[in-house]
Amino acid sequence: MSGKSPKEKAGSLIIDSKSCHALLQKLILDDFFDSPVSSKDVVRRVKEKFGKRWKTNHVQTYMKKFMQEDIIQAVKPTGHTINFWILTNIKREQALRLIGKKQKVKEIEEKLFSENLMLRLKKEFSQELEELHDNFGKNGNCTAFLLRKILEKLIFLTFAKNKREKLLEDKSRPGRLTGLENMIEIAAREKLDGLPFLVPKTANAIKGIKFLGDVAAHNPLASVEINTILPQMPYIITAYEELAKRL
Repeated sequence: MSGKSPKEKAGSLIIDSKSCHALLQKLILDDFFDSPVSSKDVVRRVKEKFGKRWKTNHVQTYMKKFMQEDIIQAVKPTGHTINFWILTNIKREQALRLIGKKQKVKEIEEKLFSENLMLRLKKEFSQELEELHDNFGKNGNCTAFLLRKILEKLIFLTFAKNKREKLLEDKSRPGRLTGLENMIEIAAREKLDGLPFLVPKTANAIKGIKFLGDVAAHNPLASVEINTILPQMPYIITAYEELAKRL
């Protein structure tokens, strides 16, 4: 099988279709190992796709066959206690970068979808949050658009709940809302019980996600990458938290 790609090698292996190795073979051919995944990720995917219950130590056992055939490699970043599995045609340095990005996405997801914030937002934002959860870390354009939409809707609802939605109207077009940039500035300026709806520093910082959302929705010549969104996330999460307290 010399000269073949890892997937070609996997496809050429003669494996009992009822064996556990066959499940890993199918995942390889389904592109599951094109990016690094942990044993826990493999167990979850096996359950989702095949309805089989594995333990994480099973993965190491069944993976040996594919490691011996130079199809799958194990990568363990410094400071980690677990292996990540990925095809052998991906260099270790590249795999480590992908693992770092994946871990960063998971850290942000934990904050973005934290229990406290979700309890405040779930009633009014269930559809947006479900779509955001499906796209976050995967689809940049969808993520940027949804983050922008949630922000705009959250500002409006917090003002409406506190009977100040008139402040968000476009003075040149009665009955219509002003643009998001103006909404952010109004939220930073307008106070409730002596405190602004958005802390001015937060309001200034979240203009980046407003810009990315506009690019995703209106710029046919550009796309938004996840790597561009990640640095903006601490600010947008802070804005959501500040606004959600007024719901």
